Amino acid sequence: MARADTTDATHLNAALDHFGFSEVTIDVAGDDVTYYINRNSGKAKHLVLFIQGTDPFPIFFYQSTANGLRFIKSFPDDDQRLNDDYRYAVVAKPGLSGIREWGHFEVPDEYQRANYRQRRIRDIVQVIAHIQQHELEPGGQIIVYGHSEGAQIAASLARNNDQITHLGFWSGNVLNNFYEFALFERLAALQGQQSDADAHQHIMELLDWYRSILADPESTELDDWGYTNRRWSSYRHAPSEDLLALDIPIYAQFATEDESTPIETAYLLPVQFLSAGKTNLDFHVCLGCDHSYVEPLAEGSIDHWPAVFDDFMHWTQSQPQ
Repeated sequence: MARADTTDATHLNAALDHFGFSEVTIDVAGDDVTYYINRNSGKAKHLVLFIQGTDPFPIFFYQSTANGLRFIKSFPDDDQRLNDDYRYAVVAKPGLSGIREWGHFEVPDEYQRANYRQRRIRDIVQVIAHIQQHELEPGGQIIVYGHSEGAQIAASLARNNDQITHLGFWSGNVLNNFYEFALFERLAALQGQQSDADAHQHIMELLDWYRSILADPESTELDDWGYTNRRWSSYRHAPSEDLLALDIPIYAQFATEDESTPIETAYLLPVQFLSAGKTNLDFHVCLGCDHSYVEPLAEGSIDHWPAVFDDFMHWTQSQPQ
């Protein structure tokens, strides 16, 4: 499938050079699937693959400034914290490979049609196989970590791909999205931000919305949030089900001030693992942090993401394969 006309090959090459990545496109059942991998000489021992969250962003943006072009990437700088034993990769979402101009970007129809859990899992499975064949020595670690929606995908991916040796589940919903939406409504009532009656009414509206999604689960019409029934319905089962089915080491990371994933349901995970007699979960909470592990201070803030990633990587080295 041809890349969107808005992609500028010159700007893309400049962005790849700037960040030290290469672009690779493979065919998966007739669809172009593109991934980006940090440049390295020779094959590496291990792979670290990051799965992005909900936002429909391309991998790279460019912005014209008074000082020339500025390049922006929509994934973290974690690759810079790895040595040459590791390759680092991220898979573009459908229709969102390449580069777009900051402030002049429209979400393509291809993304809306193909943005659902099963499609993203299918694409990432094939990318991992391609990287193993072309970029890795045999027998190394396949470390996958996802943030937010990416955590939910990572959990399902690990359940469907026995090549993955270590999983990072970062700030993903533990239960069904719509239950957690309802929980936020109840929390708002407890905090005096709305009445019990308003909270209950909003929850009933959420249930009506969810009922309409399940009545037409393959619809690709956009709702008021900018997503499709196909996307919502593909996440109908609780990610905790996938996590409990895994025996590989799992590093779960949450934050107490998360505005997207309620910390109240996060604590269910260690309880469920204890109840099931499973010992493969390492549970972590960033106190005072938001969805991206930033802690606001009286003056400024602290970005805890780099420290979380470093701890995650040290953890992978201490875990059996």
